[in-house]
Amino acid sequence: MAFWIFFLVGLAAFGALVLYLLRDQSLERDRIDRQLHDPATPTLEYSVPTGQDPVTILVALERAGFTASVDPHHTHQRVLVGCPDGVDRQRTQVRAVIGSTGRADVRFVDER
Repeated sequence: MAFWIFFLVGLAAFGALVLYLLRDQSLERDRIDRQLHDPATPTLEYSVPTGQDPVTILVALERAGFTASVDPHHTHQRVLVGCPDGVDRQRTQVRAVIGSTGRADVRFVDER
C-alpha cells in the first residue's frame, strides 16, 4: 500500500515538473516572438516553401547563434530571423545558414 502512495506522489511530482518546464518553454517562445515583432528589431523574413518543415531552418539558425521563430501571423509559414548587427550586414550569413539546410535559391521577403 505504501508503495502505491509513494508511486502516486512521485508521479504527481514528475507531472508538475513537466508542466513547469513546458510553461517555461512557452514563455521563452512568447518573449522571442515579441522581440522579433518589435519594430526596433531588425529582422529578415524567409517564406518557407509549401510542404517543407520550418523546424530544420529554426534549428540551423539557432545553432548559428541567431534568434528565430515561425511567424504565425501569415497564411504561409514565414521564419523571422533577428539580425542584431543589421539586416544588410547579416543577410549573406543568414542566407548561407538557411541554404545549408538544403534550400536552393534562398530569397527573403524583401527581395521579391
